[in-house]
Amino acid sequence: MITKRNLSPVQVLRYTAGPGAWALAWAIVVPVLFAITGASWLPVPFAPIGALGAALAIFIAFRNNTAFGRWNEARSAWQGVLVASRVFSRQILAAADNAIATGTDPVLANRLARELVLRQAAFGYLLAERVRPRFGPALDDMLEPADLAAISAAIDPPTALLARQSIRIKAAIRIGVLGPFDPISLEPQLAALSTAQGTIERIKNTPTPRQYDYFTRRFVQLFAALVPFGLLSLVPGAIWWTVPLSMALSGVFIMMAVTGSANDEPFAGTVTDVPIAAVCNELERDLRDLLGDLTLPAAEVAVNGYLW
Repeated sequence: MITKRNLSPVQVLRYTAGPGAWALAWAIVVPVLFAITGASWLPVPFAPIGALGAALAIFIAFRNNTAFGRWNEARSAWQGVLVASRVFSRQILAAADNAIATGTDPVLANRLARELVLRQAAFGYLLAERVRPRFGPALDDMLEPADLAAISAAIDPPTALLARQSIRIKAAIRIGVLGPFDPISLEPQLAALSTAQGTIERIKNTPTPRQYDYFTRRFVQLFAALVPFGLLSLVPGAIWWTVPLSMALSGVFIMMAVTGSANDEPFAGTVTDVPIAAVCNELERDLRDLLGDLTLPAAEVAVNGYLW
């Protein structure tokens, strides 16, 4: 996620170099042809090109709104993971504390509560790995060896972890660490986590209908191709002005189209991603703090204006 106010020109060029280079080359070719041939048919009225630009602006706005909607939904789903995990952990710790106060073995209650809470911290990293591979840290200090082996072998590790959470909750009721009514408040949090996971996986695996992306790119290319011809009719005595003016007009549409395309993929491993590393780090820090750990992972911070 980009956090700085001003964008890096280098990053902007990385995204726009391809279509921008093509538009610049064409903006030079057209006035050169006119200067060499003097063909009267090269300049065309700008009015229909301007009308095309107005229609294209509406089309790109719709495309970009759709892309931002996907990005925002992905960020909201990750926030849902954070909130539901906090609530789940708070309820577990409160129930364990109550069990100790009513006579349950403190070592047993604290060990089980720690196991459940650290599993929840691991859930964030497992889900992040599912949508952005080669992502997270080792989970050895969050999961028991048997848990880690079983969860890692599953085809859907986050769901496998939540299943083990449910099983462990039932076991905690049997040994008296949790009360028989605690699942009434715990299950909605597990359901919220499964729902957030489903939302994140849907966004990752289901692209925006490809026709939106395809026609946006093609109409931007058409507009960039026509603009130099229209500008020739506006500046007949200064044809070389068509080059910067063409780039100014075409560049706006190219930039907006590229922006929408980048936001459309919030887990692509680029600077425009949803900051899932920061969310998972915040989750682990929060839960370890609830457990009373004195040593916490270093907080994720923006580096050069980018938060991952």
